[in-house]
Amino acid sequence: MAQAKQIPIFPSSDFDRTVELYSRIDFTESNRFGDEYLIIEHPAGLELHFYAAKVKPRTNDHGGYIRFDNLEELDALYSRWNGLTNTPAFARAAGKIGKMHAAVDTDYGMREFALLDADGNLLRIGSPID
Repeated sequence: MAQAKQIPIFPSSDFDRTVELYSRIDFTESNRFGDEYLIIEHPAGLELHFYAAKVKPRTNDHGGYIRFDNLEELDALYSRWNGLTNTPAFARAAGKIGKMHAAVDTDYGMREFALLDADGNLLRIGSPID
């Protein structure tokens, strides 16, 4: 049986700003359907979808979780993104609310980090430690 792929779907108040932010961490726009829907992809096999919506970033409760089975892949992605998000260009694209949260080892056996985008969408990424 083929393995299913899960794709988070988030609201975006500005597709161009969304593409600008995520391009700072190696995503590329793969499809845009007018001003209604956007798809971006990452070389690590990640795919995110966005629909057009007015969003209040500080009260947005949309989130998604991406789990890697391989801790080394997670650590490599975190290291790459950590370097890319600590730049003035990322800070400008992220606005007042967007930022990346540091990787932590949880008491439930996962290593996780998170990205909060300019619209307040939370993307949490993790892998089992063992």
